[in-house]
Amino acid sequence: METTPEAVVTSLNHRGLVYKDRGELDCAIREFDRAIQVKPEWFSPYNNRGLVYGEKGELVRAIDDFNQAIRLKPEDEAAFTNRGAAYLSENQPDRALQDFDQALALNPRSAEAYNGRGDAFAHMGDLDRALRDYGQAIRLKPEYADAHFNRGLACLRLRDFDAAIAEFSEVIRRRPDFAGAFNARGAALNAKGDHQRAITDYDQAIRLRPTYAEAFYNRGLAVYSRGEHGRAMQDFDEAIRLKPDNPEALNIRGGLYLEQGQLDRAIQDFDEAIRLRPGYASAQHNRTLAWALKAQHERALPAPNR
Repeated sequence: METTPEAVVTSLNHRGLVYKDRGELDCAIREFDRAIQVKPEWFSPYNNRGLVYGEKGELVRAIDDFNQAIRLKPEDEAAFTNRGAAYLSENQPDRALQDFDQALALNPRSAEAYNGRGDAFAHMGDLDRALRDYGQAIRLKPEYADAHFNRGLACLRLRDFDAAIAEFSEVIRRRPDFAGAFNARGAALNAKGDHQRAITDYDQAIRLRPTYAEAFYNRGLAVYSRGEHGRAMQDFDEAIRLKPDNPEALNIRGGLYLEQGQLDRAIQDFDEAIRLRPGYASAQHNRTLAWALKAQHERALPAPNR
């Protein structure tokens, strides 16, 4: 039985998607490469390879693939939506917005394009328009967990904590293995002063993703609010170990060292926080205080015997 090039490409493309879903991204790229070699005029392998490059953080390659997919099939909104997401990851919200607009012009019922455009508006600080787009995405696809999650984040930024909690709870109902939803709901609960329920959510986020630096940091804030400073220190230590370039965690850990009288270690943390974020006013204030306390302590030391 003779195998056609079309059948070969379909098979390779399918295998690439299977590898992608398994998280075997290099294997997925290999299959899409082979599909493109067989039929370089086909749209799907370029679009799918672009998605994989995006997951790997290779955004320039991802955009190149989406560009080629658009050249081959300019009437398909998917590549515009995907390229818009890549532009947004590259901190180019204006170009992302253009792509999401084009995707919606091609398919006004694309929930993914509305969600993406909502992300672009949120990135630009236009939370009202972001909420409208997330709402439209959810109306088109009520089970769309990503849109519920993003609407929850927008509500959190607007300090509408009850609405945020409702959105994150809906995400958790649909995707109980989504660590980010537990972490985000914990942040909303903590902001409301419900520290214990927040800690329970952070615990679950960490169980699902043991290297989740942000969840350790957030749990540290919550347990600190309950007066458990030793446990908070442990969480900030782990958050910094997992993500050493977090100036907020360094500043807060420095504050804990300051409370304990460990002035040199406090100053070291404040120094690093300021190095990572020049002009960080809180860390500068705390370091000045630590320097003053250290000078006062040194003046109080007895003079050496002569």
